[in-house]
Amino acid sequence: MTEEPFVADYSRGTEPGRYGVIVLEGSRGGQSNYLAAKVAELGYPVLSLAYFGAPSLPASLQEIPLEYFDAPRQWLLQQPETRPDGVVVLGWSKGAELALLLAAHNEDYAGVVAIAPSSVVWSARRPSPDAPAASSWSQDGKGLDFVPLNEDLIQQEGLLAAFATGLHDKAAIERARIPVENIKGLTLLLSGEDDHIWPAATMGDQVCRRMPSQSCTHLRYPGAGHLLDPKFPMGGSASINAKADAAVRAELASFLRALNNNTP
Repeated sequence: MTEEPFVADYSRGTEPGRYGVIVLEGSRGGQSNYLAAKVAELGYPVLSLAYFGAPSLPASLQEIPLEYFDAPRQWLLQQPETRPDGVVVLGWSKGAELALLLAAHNEDYAGVVAIAPSSVVWSARRPSPDAPAASSWSQDGKGLDFVPLNEDLIQQEGLLAAFATGLHDKAAIERARIPVENIKGLTLLLSGEDDHIWPAATMGDQVCRRMPSQSCTHLRYPGAGHLLDPKFPMGGSASINAKADAAVRAELASFLRALNNNTP
């Protein structure tokens, strides 16, 4: 653990002078040790960061302040083994939504990897049926605009139906869309076309359409589910997901290598 006011584990990597990578878990909370280990195996400095669901942090994913991520970003930039001209942020699922959001609000992110991405800010899951809807994220003490989730539809038809229905709310989508056109770093999106959680492939296309073609790459994996979670594939067959998992890791390695070949 670091001694800074955030919860994380740090791996220094095997070669100095590379971009540090912040790895973000999804809606389960805590740290994404699986993803962090994959990046660490490639030799990069990795900060596996928790933002809720861990001691001293919020218990639920509701109005998490974007300001919380300033300290870990600055801390990683200041480490002697990392490049000082930016960091890379890598998120999975809800963490992918967050990764794109962070990069859209700060130029220190030299690269973004969003696995099973979102194009908009979604509402937090309500703790009870009578609880008011709230945003997943906040800034300057105010919840960000969000696309609401129909909790009744989740109970009746599942998460995918609720997210897909939410994408038809054009007014909410316009208010809650992540301003990805502000992202300065290169962006890699990876999505499965048989994702049973949310329509990641559709949302990934939406993200890249709003960015310069040379800045955004979206790779879609036919038949694959909610990528890179072998214990909970959430769509797709085991064999297809295994192949997609290997392909995603190879693409991640290629992306980070190309990014680090750029000089400050």
